[in-house]
Amino acid sequence: MNLRARILLCVALLASSGQVLADEPASDDYQLGRGWKIPGTPIRLGGYASLEAEKDRHEPFKINASDVSLFVWWEGEGKFRFFSELDLEDALVYEDGKNPTTRHGYLALERAYADYLYSECLNFRAGKFLTPIGRWNVIHAEPLVWTTTRPLVTERAFPTNATGVMAYGTLPVGDREIDYSVYTALGEDWRPDPKLDPFEEALGMHVTVPVSSNAEIGVSYANFSQHGSNEERKNLLGMDYFWTHERYEVSAELAYRISDEGSASDESGLFVQGVAPLTDRLYVIGRYEWYNPAGPAPAMNIGLLGLAFKLSPAMVFKAEYIHASRNTVKEPEGVFTSFAILF
Repeated sequence: MNLRARILLCVALLASSGQVLADEPASDDYQLGRGWKIPGTPIRLGGYASLEAEKDRHEPFKINASDVSLFVWWEGEGKFRFFSELDLEDALVYEDGKNPTTRHGYLALERAYADYLYSECLNFRAGKFLTPIGRWNVIHAEPLVWTTTRPLVTERAFPTNATGVMAYGTLPVGDREIDYSVYTALGEDWRPDPKLDPFEEALGMHVTVPVSSNAEIGVSYANFSQHGSNEERKNLLGMDYFWTHERYEVSAELAYRISDEGSASDESGLFVQGVAPLTDRLYVIGRYEWYNPAGPAPAMNIGLLGLAFKLSPAMVFKAEYIHASRNTVKEPEGVFTSFAILF
């Protein structure tokens, strides 16, 4: 079976599976995308799953059950609440010419934290949470982002999770409301993903300021060391932007990370992404990335053109083509598709 036939087959299977789920009636106790409340308790269950098919020019054709994520959260009548996310990554992988395998599977602890809701202006969080740098990392779930692949600056420049404590809230400043978070990582990461290099120690903050009725700007700062290089201290300064109007979107993030070991270890990058509706459910996505990795490799440029079809608010099919120049680090290039469902 040639590449075009394989991709068309995956598209047909993914689309048809989504349509079957969309046609199923929701019960009184459950709505797709909103989770399920366990009767007689304040506990809710939810999550998401994603299936990917890709032809990376550096790798063989692959189909991957990339994420099966379970949310468990508890909200009582008081000021405390609890949230956790377990993610079974790469549960089943098929590569061209090989038998399907589960050997790449890993059960990751993405989040597990308790909140104390003191007031709108000041709340506290303790446990493992998504690092509040930029917008993409805290949104994170496959059904809630527009593309199958992540921009490099949202995952290479900093650890995506932190285990520690956070203070956060919304402050009224004049006629605006400013969202803030201040956090610290206190040492060992809870169940670190072996593919990632977690924080050894960190102190950071993120502030989001509305600049109009449909746009906002965020600023991030973090000072940290990582487990794999705990003698190296890094400072990261980041900015993010988001604008939306009548289903059009523009988003951007940039980060500049400075190392105390000299400029050869500095790293920086940015992306700009636009989304435009073509029909009620079909959207076109364009993204440009620039990334300058640490070390001798030159800065690289990455372009993405994609489509996203929303079968329902909780289900999305995505397809995209990626091309990179000066790709010495062999970041993914080629055709990538996925089907994601929020349940």
